Amino acid sequence: MMTARYLHTVGTPRASRAFTLLELVVVIALIGTLISVAAYKLLPYIDEAERVAVLRVEGQLRSTLMMEAAERIVRGQSASISALEGTNPVKFLLEPPKNYVGERLQREIEQSPARRWYFEEDGQRLVYRLGEPYSLSARDEAMENPAFQVRVAFADTNGNGVFEAQREELHGVRLQRVAGAQWLSGTTEEAH
Repeated sequence: MMTARYLHTVGTPRASRAFTLLELVVVIALIGTLISVAAYKLLPYIDEAERVAVLRVEGQLRSTLMMEAAERIVRGQSASISALEGTNPVKFLLEPPKNYVGERLQREIEQSPARRWYFEEDGQRLVYRLGEPYSLSARDEAMENPAFQVRVAFADTNGNGVFEAQREELHGVRLQRVAGAQWLSGTTEEAH
């Protein structure tokens, strides 16, 4: 008894039953092209995910600073809010970001690894050190590391630059962007 497979292969030339070397090369070339196009299109999303993660931490820090200021006001310690100026905002988080490497002096900054947060003690600012972009189109752009400072906003009625709780109105505490606004906004040099 002959099976359907046996009937199908009887009388057919061997070349028509298997892939030829040319067909195999064409298939490999097509797969390689598809992978490279997919990678080219997907790599910018990795860079975007990094940017969104930094923005998320920025939002957490803003909320934490507001809660710290509100807590001081509720305890009747509104005069101590001015002490928040220039502090490391990460110390108010319950848990620092996993990629936070701590406080650094100016001479230690160059040794800080890429894609990590650190607090620059000399400049009193929190910095996110950018790494090499994954996207090929973004590699030619020089981007500034995003940096933030804790600022106390108040009506400085006497012009001395120091918050005096009894005489001046407190507007709040904010995490101010002091560098890297272009990267944080997602714009590039080409967009300008």
